Amino acid sequence: MLNRRFIPALLLVVTLMFCLTGCSDIGRGLLNELEDNQEGIKSELSELKDGLKAEINEWMGFASKYAITKDKDLKGERKLGVDEYTGSYEASYTQFNGKEYIFGGTLLKREFGTALKAAYSLKIQSGTAALYWLGSPDSHIISGDKEVHMITKATADDVYEFTMTAGDNFIVLEGNDFTGSLSLKVE
Repeated sequence: MLNRRFIPALLLVVTLMFCLTGCSDIGRGLLNELEDNQEGIKSELSELKDGLKAEINEWMGFASKYAITKDKDLKGERKLGVDEYTGSYEASYTQFNGKEYIFGGTLLKREFGTALKAAYSLKIQSGTAALYWLGSPDSHIISGDKEVHMITKATADDVYEFTMTAGDNFIVLEGNDFTGSLSLKVE
């Protein structure tokens, strides 16, 4: 006859055997489930990655030290295109001193691509002005003297094509006692 002390020990051993056997079945079941759902898991991870990129892209739009000039603060009239990077702008200036960030933004990836074309007509009656693309990490002169970033000619009509990089991308007019006009279309 079994001693009463051995009964709990025997029950414990039998219980552990059932648990271990059941756990291996659970483990095998999880591995099988993982193999069966690899495509679904990859899809979920891809959606997570895309969501994170979109959030970072949106956050970058708020993180720049630059921002396009508000319509009420512009000297002319801006009509935006499909986003803040494109559109048209017509302005007349009288002894303008300062900068206008006419088009642009700060994104990792622009929804409508990175290639843009700026057609412009800048007329200077007096003072100086420069029209340039401010891109990360430096600026690119659209029109003007490449050394001092200022236009010394009375008239400049041209088309400038550029490819944006991730980060800051703005088209800026900078004037110093500038009297004249600007007509700009960015597509």
